[in-house]
Amino acid sequence: APVARPRAPVRFRRRAPAVIRAATTADADSPPYQVAARKDLYELRIYGGHYVCRAPYNNREKGLAALMSYIEGGNEESKTFPATQPLIMRYECAPGTEDVVGKTMELSLGAGVADPPASAEPEAVGVAAAGGELVAVVGFEGVATPELAGEYRRLLTAAIRSDGLGGADP
Repeated sequence: APVARPRAPVRFRRRAPAVIRAATTADADSPPYQVAARKDLYELRIYGGHYVCRAPYNNREKGLAALMSYIEGGNEESKTFPATQPLIMRYECAPGTEDVVGKTMELSLGAGVADPPASAEPEAVGVAAAGGELVAVVGFEGVATPELAGEYRRLLTAAIRSDGLGGADP
């Protein structure tokens, strides 16, 4: 399969209409958010409170499979949830460095979920409250291979720094 290449950060490309609608209304299949700013490569979003299923991972495919298992009924109530966007990938770096020491990925369980069931496999997937944070989001086309995700992470980090912003220290 062809490998997707990063788009040049020439001009902000509008998201699909469903994503733009989610920016101003509560879409049941996505976490609630407001767009705080649009930049050339990314947008800054303020996410409201919601529940997520979260998995630590070293192998992206295994982490995603664990999340999909939970939302497809692999929880204590065999309850299913919609597959949502975005898939949020978090990188934990060693203090004072850019050396990644841990990674997690998460999917929203939907804007209206009030009491999510526990995971049937708590060592693989956890359930957590999320939101109340400012997130830099970059969209891209193609399959999110580790190489492509890494390149977009590099481009996003450089763009954020160029705009005079920085990440929060843990």
